Amino acid sequence: MDENKLKVLREIRYRITPHCGICQHADLSADGWGYCNAHTYEHLKHSETESRLSVHQMGSCGSFIRDGGKVAIMGLAGFWEFVSA
Repeated sequence: MDENKLKVLREIRYRITPHCGICQHADLSADGWGYCNAHTYEHLKHSETESRLSVHQMGSCGSFIRDGGKVAIMGLAGFWEFVSA
């Protein structure tokens, strides 16, 4: 990364905040929608006892765990220091 670019990013305290798109718990489709494997719920309209929680890649919760592979796939490896853990 260009040193001047890196300097400005640091000066402005640039951050890529935690989100499902780079979380270990997320099982997402190419359209950004999918499921969280850390949380379930009882669906009132269905008969199964537990339903997978639908989420979008831009969402976030307190169970976030950064997934290095997903960070790399999204092309964020060069911004690793700015990706919140």
